[in-house]
Amino acid sequence: MKKTFLLLLVSAFAGKVLFAQDGENDLKNFRFGLKATGMLTWYKPDDKKKYESNGVSTKGSYGLSTEFRLNKVAVIATGLQVDYDGGKLNMLDTNYYFLSKDSQFMTKSDTAGQHFDTYWLRSRTYNTTYLTIPLTLKLKTNEIGFLTYYGQFGVNASFKLKSRVNDKVTTTSLGSADQKDLDNTSDMSLFRFALNIGGGAEYNLSGSTSMVFGINWYNGFSNVIKSDSKYLFRTASNSYAATPQKATSNAIALTVGVLF
Repeated sequence: MKKTFLLLLVSAFAGKVLFAQDGENDLKNFRFGLKATGMLTWYKPDDKKKYESNGVSTKGSYGLSTEFRLNKVAVIATGLQVDYDGGKLNMLDTNYYFLSKDSQFMTKSDTAGQHFDTYWLRSRTYNTTYLTIPLTLKLKTNEIGFLTYYGQFGVNASFKLKSRVNDKVTTTSLGSADQKDLDNTSDMSLFRFALNIGGGAEYNLSGSTSMVFGINWYNGFSNVIKSDSKYLFRTASNSYAATPQKATSNAIALTVGVLF
C-alpha cells in the first residue's frame, strides 16, 4: 500500500513537472508582428517669450514589432517604425527668411547677387518623418480569460528622414499669405529622443498569435529643431542674426497590432 502510494505520488509530481515545462515552452522566446499607430503630436517650445505652442497635429506611424522574452513576465520590446511627426508654433518674436524664385530657403550668403523675397514668419506647422527604434521593457500579467495586460517603459530613438513646413507669413508686396510644403529638412535636428511610457492588452487569437492594443505617451527630451537656424533671422543693428530655436516633440499614441 505504501509502495503504491509512493509510486502515485512520484507519478503525480513528475506529471506536474512535465506540464509546467510544456507551459513554459508555450511562451516563445521571440515574437514578431506588425503595428499601426494613430498619434496626437505637439511641440513644446523652450523659450515661451519667443515661441508659443499652437495646438496638436493628427499624425501616425507603422512598422514592425519584436519581443525577446526575459522570463515569464518580462520582455524586451523593440522594432522598427516610420513616424510621421509634427507640431505647430506661433512666432512671438520677429523672424525673417528668404526664398528663391523656386521657393527654396536661402542662407544669408546665398542672397549675394541673387533675386529673393523676404518673408516675416508669423506661425509654422512642422511635418517631419522619422525612422524610429523603440527600446522598452514590457511587463505582462498572466493570461486572464483571453487577455494579457501589460505596462511598458523605455525610450524611442529616431533618425530624421525628411521635413516640410507650412508657414503663415507677411510680405511687403503680398501682405498676409501662406507658404506651403517648404523643404526645411536641413534645419531640423538629425536625431530625436523621447521617453516612452504606456500600457495595454493582448487578446489571444490562437497559440502565440495575439492582437495588441496599447496607449503610450512619448515625452520628448531632445531639441528637434537645430539650435541656430540656417534660414531664420532676426534683425540686430541693421544686420541679420541667426534665430536661436528649441522645442521638444511630444505625443499620445494609440496602437493596434498583431504578434505571432
